Amino acid sequence: MRLTPDQRYLIGDAVDRGINKSLLARVFGISKTTIYKWDKRRKHLKDRKRKPRRSKISVEVEYSILALRNTFNWGTARIQQGLRSLPGFVRQSVPGLVQNVNLSRTAINNILKKHKLNGYKKKHDTWKFFRAKKPNELWQIDLKGPFRLQGRKLWFVICIDDHSRYIILNKCLHHCPDTQKVFNLLKKFIKKHKPKKILSDNGSQFREKWKKLCKEYQLKTIFAHPYYPQDKGKVERAIRNIAEEFINLLKKFPEWLNEITAYTHWFNNQRFHRGINTVPQALYS
Repeated sequence: MRLTPDQRYLIGDAVDRGINKSLLARVFGISKTTIYKWDKRRKHLKDRKRKPRRSKISVEVEYSILALRNTFNWGTARIQQGLRSLPGFVRQSVPGLVQNVNLSRTAINNILKKHKLNGYKKKHDTWKFFRAKKPNELWQIDLKGPFRLQGRKLWFVICIDDHSRYIILNKCLHHCPDTQKVFNLLKKFIKKHKPKKILSDNGSQFREKWKKLCKEYQLKTIFAHPYYPQDKGKVERAIRNIAEEFINLLKKFPEWLNEITAYTHWFNNQRFHRGINTVPQALYS
């Protein structure tokens, strides 16, 4: 009869407690000689029963992973960021979330798989990006809207720095802005940071008047090719991030609308951006 490591461990444990070896031989169905042999050899073998390892993922961390997934439908990368740092208004909306926890995306995905919550409903094509060499060399601007909230239409004007992904402007409006309104929102930032170029699509806000207004501040206008979103892929990606982490969640948490400045500050200063491998502020300052 071949003894398993667990059986050998039980034999050694029984001998240590003074149980008769003849009785042990009858219980295990082996000879008394075998009992003596494994009692002698067990101290030189590494088959003792190991103590179970304590999991690094506590109940609180597991709850936080599931709460972020179920509440916001985030993937592993955003959940990873959420476990590290979240804005205060998000933590107030979902009580009990842990912070300052560093987990790999694989560990997070294992928890989601355990509860059958992993995977994506849709697959998105990867965009190929170019990148400005330094801050304020190129800005990208775009609009999102209309977005309906409690019967009202909202528009968001979003402008980012191409090099650092830093959000220059993230403004919510209750009407569709015209060219003058968009430029007025951006003008104080243009005066302060003096960007060289600005990239936009060919929407009605970005036509001849837009060119003239930008030219007054020595700001060169660049326009994306029609039906080619890769040209302004960074601002499109930023809008998607803002939409999934903030705008789309306003239907569930309408009180967040007053926290758009807090979200923008968190995005720029605390949210780890995988595209640049740091926070935007680190490259924009």
